[in-house]
Amino acid sequence: MRFLASFLIFIFFSLSAEGQFVDLQIVDENDQPVIGAIAIDFLDKEYGPSDSRGIIRFPYDGGSLVQIFKEGYYIKVVELDWTSMKQSNLKVVLQSNDLKLDEVSVSAKRVPFTDTLLVQDFEFQDTNLFVLGYDYLVLSNLDWRVKWKSNNKGDYIKLERDPRGNIFLLNDDSASQVLIRANHIYFYPAVAIGQYNSYIKPLVAVIGESLILRNIQAEQMPLPISPYRPGNKGKSMTFPPFHNQGVEFFIYRKGKEPKPFYFSVDTNAVLLAHDAFMDAFNIAASMETHYDQFGVWQHEKLFDLDQAQKIYRRGYAKDLPIPIFKQEEQYLLFDRFKDSIIVLDHQAKINASHPFSIDDDFKDPLIIQDYSSDRLFALKEKRGMVSLFAIHQYRLSESQKVSLFARETKVHSEWLFFVDESNYLRRQKLQLP
Repeated sequence: MRFLASFLIFIFFSLSAEGQFVDLQIVDENDQPVIGAIAIDFLDKEYGPSDSRGIIRFPYDGGSLVQIFKEGYYIKVVELDWTSMKQSNLKVVLQSNDLKLDEVSVSAKRVPFTDTLLVQDFEFQDTNLFVLGYDYLVLSNLDWRVKWKSNNKGDYIKLERDPRGNIFLLNDDSASQVLIRANHIYFYPAVAIGQYNSYIKPLVAVIGESLILRNIQAEQMPLPISPYRPGNKGKSMTFPPFHNQGVEFFIYRKGKEPKPFYFSVDTNAVLLAHDAFMDAFNIAASMETHYDQFGVWQHEKLFDLDQAQKIYRRGYAKDLPIPIFKQEEQYLLFDRFKDSIIVLDHQAKINASHPFSIDDDFKDPLIIQDYSSDRLFALKEKRGMVSLFAIHQYRLSESQKVSLFARETKVHSEWLFFVDESNYLRRQKLQLP
């Protein structure tokens, strides 16, 4: 009888969970209903659009993670805790991505925003400098005279520029394109960060009418380590070693099917990766042997496994860049795994190869191109100092010292721009030819 009662209670709560739903009330920053918003679950199934009250009915079957999308607003990701939800409605506030920029009068006096604005990132477009701070967005001339400013309403954390010169503002959930024209800034509607990573970020170069894209498909095999390890409350631990496919580029030519274009892989890392995988497999296959004589888990085995996984991930070459730059009428591909510069013509055909080693002393972003010309530079650390080297005739030549803790280093005209260790934007006169 007790079993039957327990079974009926279980069935009751199961049916209650399955029939459960929540009314998502979509509103703007002024608490006004947003009409026409769409809710998207983890399987990309759409719900909505929101009605005149801003309501979207979202079912339990949709899962616990839902994206709210409406053109003109930032994408909102909402996590639903169905087990503790005490009400059947939830208010979701969307932020408009129509940034109202405050115009600043430009006078002969320089506005010292570089001494007061903590900088996350910056980019150039023509002769404009676009700065992403923690609290503000700033557009200025190269001499730091402010044209426009705005609050960082979108919680942006990063700026990226694609090979076509387009600038994108990124936050944790979405990406917005920035277009600078004369004295105006336009912000295109945001797209989900997953869409940006899948369709925009893989673009490596534009050669004539051809597009070069990186293959970003990640193949992984979850490796269960310990379903019953003490301290994990019975949950399974999983370390995902990757199948190494190296860096693979595809070329998209106008009117033709895309096809593989170039392939490179770190051979030494692949060999180490194989050994790392076997170590991980052996640990997983013989868990019972990793307790000492007192029945205590030997934690150093997990540390060994962690190191093995790091080696394997290093062998997963898709995480490492192979940049392509245009120089005069040719394109230079810096292959850090084959220690060479591959020279491509305007039709993306390989013409030559020159030795060029990118070792561990190179600092991010490895290779830098002047925004105002096709000059190339490399950042390299040596004896505790960082130097900027000019690249001539496919090899490093003259150099000048730069700040040891500089990041986001870029070159424009005769100036070297960077963010210092205190997160302030700095510039230094370029002394290289």
